[in-house]
Amino acid sequence: MKLFSLSSLLLFLLAPASLLAEKVTVAHVAINPSQGLLWVARDSGLLVKYGLTADVVLVPGSPRTVQALIAGDLDYAIAGTPAFLRARMQGADVVILSSPSNYSSQRVLLKPDSTVNSLKDLKGKIVGVTQFGSAGDSFFRVAVRKAGLKETDVTILQMGGTPGVSQALEAGRIEVGVLGESGMLLVFQGKARQLKGASSRELGFLGLDAPLATTERKIRRDRGSVLRFMQAYVEAIHYFKTNKAGTIRILQKYMRGLNDGHLATWYEESKDSQQAAPYPGEEALRSELEQINAPKSYASTFFVDTTFLDEIKKSGFLDRLYK
Repeated sequence: MKLFSLSSLLLFLLAPASLLAEKVTVAHVAINPSQGLLWVARDSGLLVKYGLTADVVLVPGSPRTVQALIAGDLDYAIAGTPAFLRARMQGADVVILSSPSNYSSQRVLLKPDSTVNSLKDLKGKIVGVTQFGSAGDSFFRVAVRKAGLKETDVTILQMGGTPGVSQALEAGRIEVGVLGESGMLLVFQGKARQLKGASSRELGFLGLDAPLATTERKIRRDRGSVLRFMQAYVEAIHYFKTNKAGTIRILQKYMRGLNDGHLATWYEESKDSQQAAPYPGEEALRSELEQINAPKSYASTFFVDTTFLDEIKKSGFLDRLYK
């Protein structure tokens, strides 16, 4: 018995860290550098460093992804903010932990040969979005109203997810589509162009970009695990911002079709927008709530849990990373 116990202990001690780590499932809705922080956290070895391994899966469509998170099929998810907010207002168990940027990345894209030159020119057009209620759908409806049009002046079609919008634009099945940061892949490849003056930044729309969320039941069940995941995520941002070669090498595995120059340009744009301490901004969150016509009675704290970021910051974790 003693020999068996000793052998078992030796096997345990010699086992690779990845075999001993807790496994989590994390989803994202689009392929782009900001959501690629999940790839960086996993492929750089940071998750294993904090006792975790992960299946990182693409689930197109924010409402669909949030439903999977609520159902318990996922441990964490990066999706469009409106889907998280609506679910929370409807009583669902979902809470936002962080957002690397407080500007939404949504934008209107066109076929290269489109004659559309302004938002007003979209009257009578068919516009593709990922899903109704997604970040792109919510952004576009506000943008249309800001341009002096009614939502009924355009026909909005849901294409099922980011790949659906991208493929429809590329094939010419739609002239206009709404995409987030991942739409730049089409722009770099010459398969689409941006409509000038029709991005969140150009329109002055604050918003949470690539927000990361979990459920309160997961926090209650294992707060320590959530803290370790957040430490890995925050350190992944540091890796992204300070290790260009390593980050691009990881992104290249998942963003095929871009040449090195385009990927480097995209990387630089994303790097500059990412916060070292990825707090969901109060003004950005309030802007998101206004875009979906949420009752003003809701406090922003109802939708977020920043206690993990608070703990990480207070511990000196960030100071040690960026010293």
